[in-house]
Amino acid sequence: MEKVKEISRPSFRLVRDGEHYEYHAGILQIVSPIIAKEYKMEKQRLVYERLFRKEDDAYSRNRGFEETKDIQVANKKRDEFFVFIKRTIENMRFHPDTTIKLYWQGLYEGLDPYKNAHRANAIENTDLIFSFIEEMNQEKYQEILKKLDLLLVIDKLKEANNKCNQLYGERLNEKHKRNKEEKMRNIRPLVDDAYFELMKFINAIFLVSCQISKEEQVIQEIGDLIDKINVRTKSMQDFIIKRRQEVKSIK
Repeated sequence: MEKVKEISRPSFRLVRDGEHYEYHAGILQIVSPIIAKEYKMEKQRLVYERLFRKEDDAYSRNRGFEETKDIQVANKKRDEFFVFIKRTIENMRFHPDTTIKLYWQGLYEGLDPYKNAHRANAIENTDLIFSFIEEMNQEKYQEILKKLDLLLVIDKLKEANNKCNQLYGERLNEKHKRNKEEKMRNIRPLVDDAYFELMKFINAIFLVSCQISKEEQVIQEIGDLIDKINVRTKSMQDFIIKRRQEVKSIK
């Protein structure tokens, strides 16, 4: 008998707070209220969503505290450098010089894990930029970055990112930070449990549809849902593996 596909079960042990937040926010978009109502899993999704709102509150609570005027200015400057680099790399695929176009794929793969850094929470943004700069400092990228006149811009990005990091360090109250971390530590397992319950329900629907009811529409819709969730899970896991490999290489 052919094995019925299912939602893979991720481990959240090595997932940072920002990564955890973004992952669950994405899952709630995939499993929309309309889908939940159609397949009678509103209760499971509602429990999951309510707990995630508590995580959202814990994760977002001190953003205003962190982002004072001087930090907003530094953050804007840092993100302008990053977006300039990002768009230059993305536009390489359309470059009239075929030699430069040949470099595009490798350089874009180096950018890909960090391409949304400027949209992340301030602290997570800084961590991602540090990792991106470390990636771009590899010898395999240096020749093409020089041809694109990006080496100086990357130096400016590093300088701006260091400035942001310094300002965050000066601004953050250690006690306030610990309180936030404690709240996240307490709420994350509850969000994960609610997520697993919802995923269990979706897997059950798909299994019954494939093996018993044979409803093609349900098989198609829930199958697509499972695929989307698994793609998001793999993306998160791949990013964590890459991040850990980078840390090991630095050590």
